[in-house]
Amino acid sequence: RTQMDFPSALAILASPGGHAVPRAEAESIVQAVVNDPSRGIQALCHALECDGRDDLGTRRLAAVLLSTAAARHWSVLGDDAKAAMRQRTLAALSRAEDRAEMRALVHAADTLASRSADDGSPWHELLPALDDAAKSARAAHREAAVILLGSIVESTGAHMNDHHAALVALFAARLDDPVREVAAAATRALGTTALALQRRGDFLVVADLLPRILAACVDAAARRLDRSDDEAVAVATDAIAAAASVDCDVAFGPDASLLPRVVDVLVGIGTDPRLCPDGRARAAAFDALGCLAASHPGLLDEPRPTAAGTGAGTAGTAGTALTTTLADEIVPRLCAAAAAAGVDFTAAGRAEGEAESGGFAAAARSTLRRFSLHLPPAVVLHHVVAPLDAALLAGAAPSPGALACLAAVTEGCASDLAEDPIASNVIASVAAAMESADPGSKVAAVVAFKELAEHAGHALTELYSHAVIPTLVAAIRLAVEHETEGGRGDAAESFVAPAHASAGALCANFGSDEIAPALPGVIPPLLGGALGGWRRGEDGARGIRPRGMDRAPRTNPRARARCLDTLERFARAAAFEFEPFASDVVAALATLATTNGVGGGTDDRDDDASHTGRVDREGVAAVRFRALAAMATVIAAVGEESAPPGAVDSILSSATLALSAGSSEDAVARECAFRCFGRLATVLERSLAPWLGGAIASAAATLAEAEARGGFQPAVSTGDAGESIAAAEALGALVNSCGFATRPHLAVALAALGRAASSPSSPVALRVASARSLEFSLRPLEEFGGGDGDGYEKSAPGDEKSAPRAPR
Repeated sequence: RTQMDFPSALAILASPGGHAVPRAEAESIVQAVVNDPSRGIQALCHALECDGRDDLGTRRLAAVLLSTAAARHWSVLGDDAKAAMRQRTLAALSRAEDRAEMRALVHAADTLASRSADDGSPWHELLPALDDAAKSARAAHREAAVILLGSIVESTGAHMNDHHAALVALFAARLDDPVREVAAAATRALGTTALALQRRGDFLVVADLLPRILAACVDAAARRLDRSDDEAVAVATDAIAAAASVDCDVAFGPDASLLPRVVDVLVGIGTDPRLCPDGRARAAAFDALGCLAASHPGLLDEPRPTAAGTGAGTAGTAGTALTTTLADEIVPRLCAAAAAAGVDFTAAGRAEGEAESGGFAAAARSTLRRFSLHLPPAVVLHHVVAPLDAALLAGAAPSPGALACLAAVTEGCASDLAEDPIASNVIASVAAAMESADPGSKVAAVVAFKELAEHAGHALTELYSHAVIPTLVAAIRLAVEHETEGGRGDAAESFVAPAHASAGALCANFGSDEIAPALPGVIPPLLGGALGGWRRGEDGARGIRPRGMDRAPRTNPRARARCLDTLERFARAAAFEFEPFASDVVAALATLATTNGVGGGTDDRDDDASHTGRVDREGVAAVRFRALAAMATVIAAVGEESAPPGAVDSILSSATLALSAGSSEDAVARECAFRCFGRLATVLERSLAPWLGGAIASAAATLAEAEARGGFQPAVSTGDAGESIAAAEALGALVNSCGFATRPHLAVALAALGRAASSPSSPVALRVASARSLEFSLRPLEEFGGGDGDGYEKSAPGDEKSAPRAPR
C-alpha cells in the first residue's frame, strides 16, 4: 500500500468521524510535516490555497496548524520564507467567506504579526490591507479586519503606538455597523485599545484618546439599551469597564465631565427591568461600576453641587449650596438591586455557604463589596443597615436580600459595624432572621453572621458577647438539627457550613471566660452530632450527655467529623472553663472512639465538590480517630485528671498505631494522630518520652514526603490542617513541651522543620506552619539556655509529673 500524502492526511483529520486506523496514520504524517520547518510551513500555506467548498475544513485546520508551526519555527525561517508566509496568509484572508475559517486565519495572522514585531521584520502590507478590509462591503471581511486589528493592538504592544489614534477612530466608526457581529467586534477592540493605552503610560495620549473611547462606548451602550439588545449592551459595558479600570482620572475628560454620564448609563443598565434578569448586560454594568470604585474612588466620593444647590447658588446663596456625590447616587440603587433577587443557593459553592447565581443581584452584591472596600464606610453602611433597622422596628425578620447586602459590606465596613448602635441592631437582625421560618432568611443570616465573625470578631466578642453568644448557640443548634433531620439540598448545606465557620472564627477571638456562657448551649448539640445526631429535648439531666447512644447514627460521617472539629475549637478556646463538662465529654468521646462497625448515616446528595466527596469517604473509622483527637484536645485544655483511667494511654497507643499505617486512605488517621501528640504534649511533657522517637520520626518522614511530592495532603474535613501541617505543628509542640526527653531526637525534628519551612516546593501554608513550629521549638533554648545546662533540662529529675510514662 502506498503511503498517504500530506494533503490527504490533512483532509482526513479535518473531516469528522472516520476509521481509527487511517486517522492515526494521518495524525502521524501531519505531525511529522508540521514539525519540519523546511516542509511544514510550505505545505500548510499550500493547503490554505485549496479551492472549493469541500476543502473548507482542510483550510481551517491548516490555518490552525500554521499558527503553531509559525510560532515554533519562526527563529529558523529565512526572510523570504517569512515574507511568503505573510503574503499567502493575507491572500487567504481576502478569499475567505466562512466565519470559522476567517477566525482561524485571524489567529494565524496575529501570530505572524506578533513574531514579526518581536524580531524587527515589519509587515508593511498588513495595516493597509486591514484598513481596506474594514471598509469592505462584505460583513465577514469587516469583522475579521476589526478582530485582527484589536488583536494586534494587544499582541504587538508598543509597535502599534503610532496607530492608536487612527485605530480608535476606525473602531468608533464601526460601532453602528448594520451587522451586529461587526459592531460587537469593534466594541471589544475599543476595550482592548483602552487597556493598551494604560500600558503605554503616555499621559497626553491617554488624556486625548481615552475620553473618546469612553464617550463612544457609553453612547453605543445607551443606543443599544433603547433597543433592549442584551448581549450588545453587555459587550459595550465590558468595554466601558476596561476603559474605566484605567487608573488615571483624565480618562473622563477635563474636570471628569464625562463621569456623571458614565455612571448614569451604567446604573441605568444595571437597574433596567427591560433587560433579561438572567442576561449578561445588567451584571456587566454592575461589574463596570465595581471597576470605577476600585480605580477612581476619589472621583466617586467628590462633592458635587446638586440641581437644587446649583439653583441656590444662582440666587446668591452659594455658601449654603447643597452638594452630593456620585457614590451617594449609586449606592442606594445598588443596594436595591443587590437585595431585589434575594440569594440563590446552588451546588457550585454551597460548601462555603455563599453560593449565588450569576445574575445581576449577585453582581450587584459583588460591586457593593468593592464599594465598601474602596470608599469610606459612611458612604455605604447606612444604606445597608437602614432596611435591617426598619425590619427590627417592625418586629419582623429582615429579607434575605438585605442580609446578603450586609454580608457583602462586612469586610470593608468592619470597624463601623463594631460600633453601637449599629452592632447591637445588626446582631439582633441576624438573630431574628436565624429564628425565622423562611429557609432563605436563615441561610442569609448565618452567612452574614459568618462574615461578621471573620472580619469583626475581635470587637464583637470583646464588646458584645452578651448578644453574640445567644446567636452563636442558635446557629450551632440549628446546624446540627439540620443534619440530624437529614437535610438535603443546597440550602441545608449552605446553612450548616457557615454556622460552623462562624464558630471557628469566634472561638479564635473569645477569651476563656467570655466563651464560658456558650458552653452549656453548644456542647449538647455538638457532642450529640458527633455521636450520631441531636434534636432539641434529647439532652440528659445535666444537659451534656445526649441520649440515643444505642441507636444507629442519624448523621453521616462528614457531619460527625464537622461537629467534632467545632467541639475541639470550643474546648481550646474555653481552656479550663471547659472543666465542668470535660469528664462527661471525654467519656462520651471514648465510647465513640472505641465503637466499631456502627454505620454512619447516608448522604445521597450529589456532592461534586472535592471537599464533600473526600469527607464522605472517610467513614466511621476516620470519625473514631477524630474522636481521639477531640479527646486529646479536651484533656489538653483542662488537664489529665479529666480523663477516665487508661484513656490517655489508649489515645497514645491508637495514635502510634495510626502513624504506622502507610496507605493514602489512612491520611485522616495520621493527621489526627499528630494532633493527639501535639495536644497531649502540653500536659504530659516528659511523660511522653517512650512515644517521642516514633512520633518525631513519623512527623519528619511526613514532611519529607510532602517536600518530595511538592505538595501536601489537603485538609480532609472542616479541620484546619492537613496531614503534613499537623505533623509540623506536632513537632513544634513536642520539642517545646517535652523538655530534656526530646534531646535524642532534637536534630531530626529541627532539621525536618527547617527544610519544610525553607523548601520552595513546600506550599505556602506548610512553610508558614513549619516556620511557626520552628520558632516554637527554639523558644526553650532561648528562654532557659545560657547556663551550664541547656534549655531542655527544664524538668526536675524528681518531678513526678515529668516522669516518663510506660507504654502499655
